[in-house]
Amino acid sequence: MTQKKLIYLYSDSTFTPWKENIFARTVVHFLESTPENYYPYITHFVGFSEEFADFLRQFDMVFNVCYGFGEAGQHDIARWLDAHHIPHTASRYEAQLIAKDKFTLPEFCNQIGANTPAIIPLSEVASFGAKRYIVKPRFGSLHLNMMVFDADNIPYQELMERDDLIIQPYITGREFTVGVIPNEDASDYMCLQPLEIKPDDDREIYIAGQHYGRTEKVLNPDMESSLIQEMQATVLRLHKALNLRGMSRTDIRVHEGVIYILDINTMPNLDTNSFLPFIAQNQGISLKELFTRILMRFEKVYHADSALELV
Repeated sequence: MTQKKLIYLYSDSTFTPWKENIFARTVVHFLESTPENYYPYITHFVGFSEEFADFLRQFDMVFNVCYGFGEAGQHDIARWLDAHHIPHTASRYEAQLIAKDKFTLPEFCNQIGANTPAIIPLSEVASFGAKRYIVKPRFGSLHLNMMVFDADNIPYQELMERDDLIIQPYITGREFTVGVIPNEDASDYMCLQPLEIKPDDDREIYIAGQHYGRTEKVLNPDMESSLIQEMQATVLRLHKALNLRGMSRTDIRVHEGVIYILDINTMPNLDTNSFLPFIAQNQGISLKELFTRILMRFEKVYHADSALELV
């Protein structure tokens, strides 16, 4: 069997803008999970140079787990790879940018019939009528730098000092994260079972990984099957409408039976402690099986897309 040359492209956590979870142990796990028909190599991202692009083009494909480098984000890495015609497994720059931009994502979701919390200009917060609001960086990630405030205590000064924030009503209810991966033969995509992000008490305000209190991961959450199916159908529709490649993970809140899209991660982390591998493992899908599906899907779609671009 002829093995194809596969290289894992990554940046250690300390080199990425949001300090994502990717360490030496992560990389070792990647190598151990490589399908047999690929010969794995690994490289740290070293910069946006022609020399490095020439190096990457020696390989049949790049398994892109590079979440950024210095001030550049993961979408900047994808844009550079796309521009240098380097085949890589992550979604294209344009799709990543739409998903990452919390200002434009609601408009995109609205076009496909998916609900999102409204975006409220600061000048309208006092009259909007919500009890509580959440503030997020427009291009933020990993649930970082968020703030929740009550309608009767609006921090005007703090909000006016930043022009990269969005304000939305704080949606109460249950929070879930839903992963999308290729199906078994990589002919299409499928949704994994939702994972519930649950506070460790009965408080209304909670954000995964935030200082608003600890949360726990709940597999196989207790809820109506019809709502789970609607949740999965909505997330899958969003993944396809954005034309995402490989995998994604979407955070949602359910309030009074209504599903709200909060955020979509186009490159879910694959460390052993991360959500997507944890959810997949619960359904009997190992990291090796996940990699096999992603690479199969990539080979089916990428080369067809590239051929269309040449026409």
